[in-house]
Amino acid sequence: MLAHPADDRDLAAWADHAATSVRTLTRLFQAETGMTFAQWRTHARIRAALILLAEGVPIRATTRAVGYRKPGAFAEAFRRITGDLPSVYNPP
Repeated sequence: MLAHPADDRDLAAWADHAATSVRTLTRLFQAETGMTFAQWRTHARIRAALILLAEGVPIRATTRAVGYRKPGAFAEAFRRITGDLPSVYNPP
């Protein structure tokens, strides 16, 4: 997931990939990260977005590269995590 933040497999698919149960993976995520899988995925995607934006990748391209279909949804998630809009990190 860190290598491919746009990967949209859900928790059940990741559990199957890891040959474990959803319940076990859910418990492990919470114990190891202090977050749910969904929260961790959002943080991982925003971390990847910060790198892309710092490299000068346009916001729309960054949005798609980290797994968001709508720029508005990406901007809202980005703001929730960082406290800023993506444009602060990638001015026009």
